[in-house]
Amino acid sequence: MRKFDLDAWDYDDLGPALFDHTWDGGTARVSGGPGCFTVGKEGSGKSTLLLRIASVEMALNEARVVWSAVTGSRSEWLPFAPVARVCVPKGYEPTARLVPKQRSRGSRGVEVDLEDIVREVVYYKDVMDLNLRVLRDGQFNVVYPDPKMRGCQWVYEESDRVVADSSDEVEFTAEDPVNHWWFGWGLSLVERGPWAWTSWIQDEVQSLAPEGAANDKYLTRLKIKMLGESMEDFRKNGIARYFAGHKDKHLHSLWRDRISFRIHMNGTANPRQSRSSSIPVGMESVPMEEDLMSDEDIGTALLYTESSFEKVGWPNIPKPIKGDLKVYLDPDGREGATSTGGVTA
Repeated sequence: MRKFDLDAWDYDDLGPALFDHTWDGGTARVSGGPGCFTVGKEGSGKSTLLLRIASVEMALNEARVVWSAVTGSRSEWLPFAPVARVCVPKGYEPTARLVPKQRSRGSRGVEVDLEDIVREVVYYKDVMDLNLRVLRDGQFNVVYPDPKMRGCQWVYEESDRVVADSSDEVEFTAEDPVNHWWFGWGLSLVERGPWAWTSWIQDEVQSLAPEGAANDKYLTRLKIKMLGESMEDFRKNGIARYFAGHKDKHLHSLWRDRISFRIHMNGTANPRQSRSSSIPVGMESVPMEEDLMSDEDIGTALLYTESSFEKVGWPNIPKPIKGDLKVYLDPDGREGATSTGGVTA
């Protein structure tokens, strides 16, 4: 993968400001960890772009890249498997199946040893153990959430992040949807650190924090609000957020409104001044006057803020093995220490 060139940009307040982090940016740059929301339809290349961003974060900032993984889904991080540190909650053993691209009826794929595919598999005890011991600076950390939510309730009770307009008390339990773990993890990172360059990459973010989330028995809406109100502290503590989804309006406004950088993918019309209804919520205006992206091919996107815009491109990143990888967590697995995989960087 080619080296990221900071001098290749026309505007210093776009690519250089987004990717080259600084603690003191003055009036011209973002101080701390920026936020970026990528919007595009399925198949537009969002996941490949996020992988490219991960490589830039590691190279420029020696950031701890945290790739949010979901058990049983397609592993979009597979192109980075030879350098991936797969982080799994202690007490669970990951099992993996390689599913061919051309599916046949009844095919379940082939079971493979995950340690033969990735750089290493590591285990964490709770959210604090993950942050303080397991995550590594300058490395690609694929994190699977803990269904038992270990450490999340303690972090919440030790914090002062109480939702002001609610009498309900937030709780993290093993009965919660497993993706609620990310609310507890995000809070632990803000409250307890370490406060160093960290890049949180969350694809399909609308499934985690949808705009129309219900205040169900798991208090999903309150947890979304709790973490959304912490987004400014994410920036101050050096935590960059790279979120991606299908449409701007699908992401909860408390998460979306605190993001100043946007990326619009190819294949659909970008926001324009002449169409005020297309301007993302949280932005007062956009600098584009024409449709620049409807006819663009995969591998091209538009990075913009309220004041500047520029087209960006990125290379295709091939997978080291063919097919899709599905990873599942077996609750009856071993409780292990770090085990090194058979593929090295």
